[in-house]
Amino acid sequence: MDYCNPFDAQLAADGPAAVFLFDRHDVLRFDATWTRDAWGRSPGPHAPGAVWLLLRDHLTGFVQLVFVTSPTLVTSWPRADVRVFATHAEAAAARAAFGAPPVCKEPW
Repeated sequence: MDYCNPFDAQLAADGPAAVFLFDRHDVLRFDATWTRDAWGRSPGPHAPGAVWLLLRDHLTGFVQLVFVTSPTLVTSWPRADVRVFATHAEAAAARAAFGAPPVCKEPW
């Protein structure tokens, strides 16, 4: 995966459990707000290992692709349904199945 800068790549490889979102250049960027929100609901300790998530917004049905560096950091989200995938390819294919833009009208 491509990261927005070397710091974010290092944080993903060796840092604490964190949330990364794709930015407008389609590269992964550490998101402090989402990470702090997740840590506030699930303070850890967190298991090592990266996973990919699809989050389906409860209000709009929009499906967002999210990368987290621990499978225990985001097991649920207050404003979205969560699905977990082992690889980017699996998560991206599942998201693509919802069309463009990726919207799923039914809760998971």
